[in-house]
Amino acid sequence: MQNTIIGMIFHGEYPTHPRIENQALHLISESAEIHLFCVTYQKEKAGIEEHKGIKVHRTFLPSWMYKLSALAYTFPLYHRLMRSHLQRFIRNSKAQALHLHNMNLAQPIFDINKSTNLPIILDLHENIPEIMKFYPHLQSGFGKALIKPSVWKKKEEEFILKSDGIIVVTSDAKNELEQRTGVDDNKTLVLPNFTDPSFIKKEYSTKLIQKFKGNFNAIYIGDTGKRRGLESVIKAIPAILKKIPNFHLIVVGASNNDKALHELANQLKVDRHISFEGWQPESLLSDYIYLSDIGICPLLRNTHHDTTYANKLFQYAMLGKPILASDCTAQKNLIESEKWGLIHESDNSIDFANQFIQLYNDNSSRIEFGKNGAKAIANKYNYPSSEFGIAYYQKLIN
Repeated sequence: MQNTIIGMIFHGEYPTHPRIENQALHLISESAEIHLFCVTYQKEKAGIEEHKGIKVHRTFLPSWMYKLSALAYTFPLYHRLMRSHLQRFIRNSKAQALHLHNMNLAQPIFDINKSTNLPIILDLHENIPEIMKFYPHLQSGFGKALIKPSVWKKKEEEFILKSDGIIVVTSDAKNELEQRTGVDDNKTLVLPNFTDPSFIKKEYSTKLIQKFKGNFNAIYIGDTGKRRGLESVIKAIPAILKKIPNFHLIVVGASNNDKALHELANQLKVDRHISFEGWQPESLLSDYIYLSDIGICPLLRNTHHDTTYANKLFQYAMLGKPILASDCTAQKNLIESEKWGLIHESDNSIDFANQFIQLYNDNSSRIEFGKNGAKAIANKYNYPSSEFGIAYYQKLIN
């Protein structure tokens, strides 16, 4: 019997996104053949290679096209330039269904599909039109004048109605999408950012464990941009240190906001209680979480953050770590209903400090929250327990 061939399409570089990889690995475990279109800005990396069983098709783009991609729905040039690359990928992969990761390349795919007539699944990792409003390059100058979130929103709604299937991260996102577009309830699948079981290791880095030994470690993983809320965490550290002298914040990630975070830490004289580790290989993320005591997710509230889950929540939970997260609607509902940890008011450093100290003081609750998380991931929040799998595509193909 021939394998079902699924063509995944991502506008960025890979491997950089665990949601894509974890979905692909699950489908491969069910005997699907996965081809992934992605881009690279390094000529020597272009070509086709196999990564963990995924057939990765890397298309080289000159660096100036990265900036042009931001204008994708302002001027059609970027999509016109991408069209031949996408046509080649569809032809070479012999895909029977196309899985679009986010809407960045949706326009050329829907245009091409007028002749190929393949099922298209639109996987909305995030509410791009809403989150764009917080991008630094859209705050002033040419970016603000040329890149319109309202245009992206209109195009997103168009693609939602054209797609054969929609995938979103949370039920909150599904409800928002259905109310806004009127799309059929049966067309939308809720699929959180589940973590692959291989995230749990038999052995963890003794070097990292030794580096942070003796501290009470809080871990943050991911982008460090302003909307992620790390400023409020750093502002909370002086109050935390009064109760927890060995407190230490480990930040694994980076952004162009890092200079401001460093300056704030220096100003508050808490810099020695923070390790800015920068971006680290995916293979080391579980090591950092393993050696930590509490996982944090202090996102600032907005329409996007209220309707999504960060990958880190499931990574923390899988390794049995209690979580302290902000009151963004979706993650608040998840953590409180599953009893994975505590919630603090977004952008409130006093409340963050109070809730963190409460967790520190209650060791039995920390242990219980961690056990609840690990158990929920094993029994409920994973791909085999979801409606996502090869049958999802076969139903659309047939």
